Amino acid sequence: MQLHFRNNYGPRIWVSIMYYDPGCSAYGSPWATRGWWTIDYGGQAYVLNTNNRYAYFYAEAANGAVWAGQYGPIYVPQNAFNLCQNIGQTGARIVGLREVYIPSDVHTVNLT
Repeated sequence: MQLHFRNNYGPRIWVSIMYYDPGCSAYGSPWATRGWWTIDYGGQAYVLNTNNRYAYFYAEAANGAVWAGQYGPIYVPQNAFNLCQNIGQTGARIVGLREVYIPSDVHTVNLT
């Protein structure tokens, strides 16, 4: 299943995700994190191919708007990253995520 994000909000958006990855189990959780995808207004990003119907995301816009939630939390460094959930980096922020259910082979989350 593919997970995509679309910017229907306006200002540039940056997206990070958490997704099931059993290879991360050695670090205390079978979840991995990845970010940042930059999405301009009207654009979209293909962020994940998975067999799991659930993923989680955090997004922030250039004007300060955020899409956050109660899941996680995860560490998000300032620059691009690909980590296991419980691994942080110096200077990383801790954020909560929103849940995404992936009902079909290709699913797009519209950020508005």
